[in-house]
This record gives sequence, C-alpha cells and structure tokens, in this order.
Amino acid sequence: MLREGNVNGYEGRNMPDNSINQKTQVIIVGAGPTGLSMALQLLRFGIDFIIIEKNEITTPYSKALVVQARTLEIFNETGISEKAISEGRITTAMNIFYGGKQKAAINIAGLGEGLSAFPFALSLEQSKTEKLLADHLSEKGKEIQWKSRFTRFEQNNNGVVVYYENANRREQIVEAEYLVGCDGASSLIRHQLGLTFQGDTVPKIFYVTDVTISSPVINKDELFIFLIKKGFVLFFPMEGNAHYRIVGILPNKAEEDENFKFDDIETNLKEQMAIPLTFEEIRWFSTYKVHSRKANAFMSERCFIAGDAAHIHTPAGGQGMNTGIQDAYNLAWKLAYTIKYKVDTSVLESFNTERMGNATHLLKTTDRMFDILAGSGWFLNFIRPNILPQLFSFVSRSALLKKRIFPLISEIGITYPDSALTCKSKAGKIRAGDRMPYFVFSDGKDIFEYLKEPLYKILFFGTKENNHFEQIKSLKFPIGTFSFSEIPKAIFKSSHNLYILLRPDNHISYIGKDLHKCIVQLKKI
Repeated sequence: MLREGNVNGYEGRNMPDNSINQKTQVIIVGAGPTGLSMALQLLRFGIDFIIIEKNEITTPYSKALVVQARTLEIFNETGISEKAISEGRITTAMNIFYGGKQKAAINIAGLGEGLSAFPFALSLEQSKTEKLLADHLSEKGKEIQWKSRFTRFEQNNNGVVVYYENANRREQIVEAEYLVGCDGASSLIRHQLGLTFQGDTVPKIFYVTDVTISSPVINKDELFIFLIKKGFVLFFPMEGNAHYRIVGILPNKAEEDENFKFDDIETNLKEQMAIPLTFEEIRWFSTYKVHSRKANAFMSERCFIAGDAAHIHTPAGGQGMNTGIQDAYNLAWKLAYTIKYKVDTSVLESFNTERMGNATHLLKTTDRMFDILAGSGWFLNFIRPNILPQLFSFVSRSALLKKRIFPLISEIGITYPDSALTCKSKAGKIRAGDRMPYFVFSDGKDIFEYLKEPLYKILFFGTKENNHFEQIKSLKFPIGTFSFSEIPKAIFKSSHNLYILLRPDNHISYIGKDLHKCIVQLKKI
C-alpha cells in the first residue's frame, strides 16, 4: 500500500494501477534556481525527470543578485558560465560610508585570485539566472510544466506517486522513483513530510527596491554600504546605467503599515546617507521579513527537499540562492548513481548529512554577519561606524585573510570531512572532503578543465613508472583516470606519486599514495 504525505491527518489510500498517466525517474517540484539546477544536473547524468512549477514563467523580479564563484564553477560544467558573466557585472570594489563620509574603499577585484577560475562575485539578477537555466533546458529538449500546481504525493519502498494539476487544471498523476521538493520556504512537500522548520524571524521589516539614480558619489559598478545608527543601506550595482538594488531597514514607525511605499522613506533615506542623491526612477519596491530557519531533515525515504524548502538564511553574504544550487549539485549525482548503478544506501543518505551540516554552519555564519550589520544595540551601533570599516580595509590588504575570507563567501571552501563517502586522508594543505583545489598548469590549462565529466575520477600526480592504474579492475560504474607529471608544490607541498579520488561533484574522497584505498572506497559504494 502506498503511503501518502499526511496533510491535516489525511491518510494514505489504495490507488488503482491504471490511474498512472505519466512515468519518470525523478519528479522535481519548483522551477526556481534550485529546481532548475537540479534539472540541469540530472540531464548531465542522463536521468529522466519531470519538473513542474505553479507560475507561468521564470520570475520577472531581480530577487537574489549574487552569483558566487562555486556556482560559476558548476555553471562552467554545463557550458553556461560565460553567458552568465556576459549578462552580469563583476563587482570590483566595496565602499563604506558613514555620516556622508567615505570610511573605506576596498578593492575586491580578483579577491579569490589563484583560488578559482572565477575569483569574484558576479552581480546577476535572479530573473536572468533562472532564464539562463530554463533556456538551457529548452535547448536540450526538456520543457518545464508551467502553471502546474503540486497537490500531494504518496510513497512506498519502490517509488513515489505525485499528483498535480496541469495548466488546464486537470489532475495529472506521475509515478517516479524519487521526488525532490524545490518549492520554496512555504514548501508543501516539507509540510506533507511532517518536517519541522525551526529558527527565528528578525524583529524588523526590511525593504528592497530597484532604482535608477543620479549621484556624483554612487556612480560606478561598485558596492556601496552606508552605515547608519540602526542598521545599514546597501547599494548593489545592476545592469544598465545608474541602476542599483537598495536594501535597508524600515523605520520603526512604518513597521505596521502594510501600504508602506518608497516615497515614505525617501526623505529619511537621503538624510541618513548625507550625500547628493536623486532617485530618477523606482522600478520595484517591496518589504519583507528576514528569516533564519532549517528543516530537521532534508530527506525522508524517497523524498528530498532542497534550497529554500530546506533552509532559509539572512541575506548577509549573498549565500541563499547559491546554497540551493549546491544542494542540487550534491543531490543530483547521488540520485543518478542510485538509479543507474544501484549504489549503497549511504550515498543517498550522505545528502542529508552533508547538506544539513553545511546549512547549520551557514546559518550561524550569516546570522553573525547580519547581526553586526543590522543589530541596533549600543555596542553594535558603536562597532559599525568605528571598527567595521577598518576591519574590512585590513582584510582587503591581507593576502592571508583574503585566502580565508574568499572560500567562505564564494562557497568554494565547503568541505565534507565527516561524510560516509570520505576516507580520512591528507596531503600538503589538502584534506579528503575538500573541493578539489584550483591551480593552473604551466601550459595555462587549469585542473578543472579536466574535471567536467559527471563521473568518479582518479587523478595521479607523479612519475609514469609509479602510476599503477592497471590495478583498477572493472567496477559497477565508469571511472575517469588522469595522470599528471606536473605537481603543484604550493598545494601538495613535498607529496608526490599521489592519487586523488574525486566524486562526481569534484570533492575529494581520498588523497594519498595508496591506490588500493581508492579502489576500496569505490567498492564501498
């Protein structure tokens, strides 16, 4: 008997076999950045899927603005990174003001130089990111089921059955092996799974607006942060001449006014910033509350949640959308290997442990950052204008701190050392669980140019006579092998004749001199 997601005590029911009208391997609910990324990744692995979305098109709103380096690395594997960069803007500098005076001018161009092929943050509206992903799916012959409303699901040990209403409001029933809920912070799938969504809501109301301006101060493709007594005002450059996204905190007296408009804060905003500024056009204005929440699990049997359905964050650091895309990147290969090669259950279960751990850490980090920027206590009001600018400036001048800060913000520093898929090992600065480190060979080719294929890989760095790839016998899935005589000593130090086992998402499963450990690790899954 199939079990149905429980909604207000609704019990599962028997369902006649002839009621199934579609079959697929994975059904994705939600075509935002996470759902679309999930679809692109499954496409790479040759997994059949259906993706449904209640809206009729990709979002027309700018929403999330920042595309981080790790996301661009993922986009590069599907061939869309160059287009993303051509449609966005690389943020080159950050300017911090207080009381109308510039407190710091920080050059962030190439902040991650030597750490990624994309050593920057890209300003790209979510509307463009979604369209880029949706267009790529369409070019590959995969269409999104727009105006389709998910209603419920049932699951048993063999699969799931999903019910949804299509654009004509006719009920559709899909049988699949797995269900992935990418249906946002109010996820119906999360509710039907009975998962909690614990956390906090910041007791302030924030506003976001897209504007065109005229100003002798804010006139470059740079980030501007105006520190004020009770928070901040952030100007983020967008495409077009003098086009900026503004994020700030509503004045207390306006928090209960549901009809609050930009006109109501314009005068106060200019006074707080204390610089010459004219708002030429208000393109979009909205208010919102900031939440910081995480589900108590990201999977339940054959059902998964990802992106905002699983965790939502404060906007500090531009992490939310990028984290959802990494959820999809992590889960897709594990679903594909389970479906195609019947790998051990630990592979799928690792999605829950790896991404839950990442979300927990990220929530703590973004909460701390956001408290400093938006907190209103006397201590934080002192810290913001007097210490924060100097701290940012110091970080920008320190090569060591840059190498620590960029991996955190760009998400290239995410690591899974305690995963069931990781064999404890290290070489030089690199540990198993890390993303494969970026470096460029003497011929100008970087290591990631070799790592685009979606499969497990074994890399060897050393002399030809010490390479024993012939010991690798046939496994239940294909393995890519790469041999390099050039060894990047800055990364691996004195290590040589070194094997690296890479997962399909290019995180290190094993690193060391023992090829047999690579083989044992592969046989485990």
